[in-house]
Amino acid sequence: MNKLTSVESQRVMSVLGDMLDRLSFLTYVPVKADSRLLSQLRESGCATSVIETQWQLEDACAKADSDDTWHKVKVATRSLCRHMRENPVFLNTFFGTPTKEPADDLLQLIKFLSELTDLSFAKLGKTVEEETAHQELMDTIYNRRKQAEDELVSLRDKLSELRKAKEDETSHLDIQLQKLKAELSTINKNANNELAMIQAQVKETLDKAFEKQNIDMQALTERHLQLTRKLEADTTEHRDVEDGLRKAKCKSGVEVAGTIEKYDAEMTVLATEIDSIQAQYTQELKELHELSEHFKKIDEEQRRIDAEEKVLEAVRAEERRQVQVLHDAATKIQKVFRGNVVRKELAAKKKGKKGAKGKGKGKKK
Repeated sequence: MNKLTSVESQRVMSVLGDMLDRLSFLTYVPVKADSRLLSQLRESGCATSVIETQWQLEDACAKADSDDTWHKVKVATRSLCRHMRENPVFLNTFFGTPTKEPADDLLQLIKFLSELTDLSFAKLGKTVEEETAHQELMDTIYNRRKQAEDELVSLRDKLSELRKAKEDETSHLDIQLQKLKAELSTINKNANNELAMIQAQVKETLDKAFEKQNIDMQALTERHLQLTRKLEADTTEHRDVEDGLRKAKCKSGVEVAGTIEKYDAEMTVLATEIDSIQAQYTQELKELHELSEHFKKIDEEQRRIDAEEKVLEAVRAEERRQVQVLHDAATKIQKVFRGNVVRKELAAKKKGKKGAKGKGKGKKK
């Protein structure tokens, strides 16, 4: 089975939507005539005849209930809804005017019709195959839910068993706790007894220590008296010794003062000698500086002269070297020249001998 055509579906949805819109519009229409609303409509430039006719017909229907009157009310209501849909200013005037809350029955009707519209739209938009698939999906979800509930029951049973085991374990632990508390009480009792014994021993030890302390205090008191008497005797003896030492100190002070005066006089003489020596040293040091500057200049002059002598010696050596080079060159030239002269003379002599030999041979013939 195919689903409805798009045009048919849109027509059905349009009818349902138009019905909801009309009901929504009617919720803003007062049940009785409202002069304030009429004045606002006139100020907005809207015709008030439609709403006035609606109120008149409703009043007439309330007074005389007849089919003709009901038919007129229906026609007037359709005309009012059409006018509100076509005239936005007219509709906004109703929206802006405070009215009483609609009846609960009307609101409930609008809610049910809205849900019916949504359901119809969902139904009209599905085929039988899609509905079957949806039903199968719902069955699957139901089966899963049932399985989950079964698992929940099983888990609850397991939880009960675990709780029971936990309670048993807790009971066992409580028994152990009671035993431990009893043992702790026994231990505390024994500890208190031992503490009492220790306190008695400590008290006895303290009593003995106090007795020993009293004996030691008496001995120390006697020792203190003896030492006090000895201190007084030693003080008297030491006072005499101190007087003698004080006199010796005064005598030594006088001697030290004389020695210091003598030392000061000697130091004054030495200071005078040091000043004179220092003045002489300053004078000699000044002369030393002057002589040092003088000899420094002489040394610089001597170094300059030595440097010039070295330069002159180098120049002379270079001149001697050049002269020696010229001399050696002249010697070599003379050697070469003399060699050439000697070779020429020897050559001339050889030629002369050859000529003489030739002439001699010719005469013999």
